[in-house]
Amino acid sequence: MQMACKKARYGFTLAVIKNWLNKQALHQIHKSRPKFIQYASFNNIYFLNEVHQSDTTPMPHDKVDIQIYKYRGVIKDVATRYHCSFALTDKTASQMARAIQKIYDDPNNPLSYPNTFIVDRGTEYMGECRDLLLSYGVRIQYANSKRGVAIAEHDHQEFEKYAYFQQDAEDFHLPLTDKSRAWFKGLRINDNIFNNTPTLLICMSPNEAVKKALKGKKIIARPSVKHRRPVGYNELLLPSYTEVRHLLEPSELEGGRRRATDCNWSPEVFTIDSYLIKENQPILYKLYKGPRCSFVREELQIVPPDTVLLLRLLV
Repeated sequence: MQMACKKARYGFTLAVIKNWLNKQALHQIHKSRPKFIQYASFNNIYFLNEVHQSDTTPMPHDKVDIQIYKYRGVIKDVATRYHCSFALTDKTASQMARAIQKIYDDPNNPLSYPNTFIVDRGTEYMGECRDLLLSYGVRIQYANSKRGVAIAEHDHQEFEKYAYFQQDAEDFHLPLTDKSRAWFKGLRINDNIFNNTPTLLICMSPNEAVKKALKGKKIIARPSVKHRRPVGYNELLLPSYTEVRHLLEPSELEGGRRRATDCNWSPEVFTIDSYLIKENQPILYKLYKGPRCSFVREELQIVPPDTVLLLRLLV
């Protein structure tokens, strides 16, 4: 744009051009996505069975006897990273409730009904499953994005690496027209391996963390995203009623696969309604009449009061 201005014999400086661009609504919604986002971490949870995450993922249909297992579910303790996985033939709430009850009622299992149970808004966690958890006084927290159940999501990824390597190895001994779909028999083996393997953020294995937690000791975890700026009470606060645009998830606005012409920021302008400040965590902002999820500072773009809308072109 500066070169075009020079050709037209305008003497605008680069600072003036940038200031003008930042006031254009069209430029605001297509601004580049931030290279780094200081996401919140789950490192302020210190005790066993304080918070659990659960999630399900589709798997290759594995037929065992008369049952065909189609989904893998997992319950993961956030503090100790201890997990229990299970297989489902369908995603009904009744089957999910039975699987959860079996795990929590097992006297040999360190997992019991937690204070808070974080899940997505899938139908498998509604109905009978919700009633079961509420009957034990469990607070159900519904995640508004996949980041809300990131620990359980990551567990699925780790299991899939293990299961699919096993399937690929078996494929060498099968005809080219056949594919191995076996994963159900590896659930317990994988659970034992994982629960005995040290994890990066708590610097010990989940089994060691459980033993420590049962003695009443805190489990201290490092943040999953390193702090590259001040956070918590040291962070610069955006005041309420500040007008902002929020960062869009890929293909959130248009749906389907993301295209190069999709907006990166919301076309609609919102105001900051409230915020949550915690020690060693980035400030979380809620928007008035905006999405259900919270946003950190990098996910918000302040809208100047003198923002200019593009004039409608008449054809």
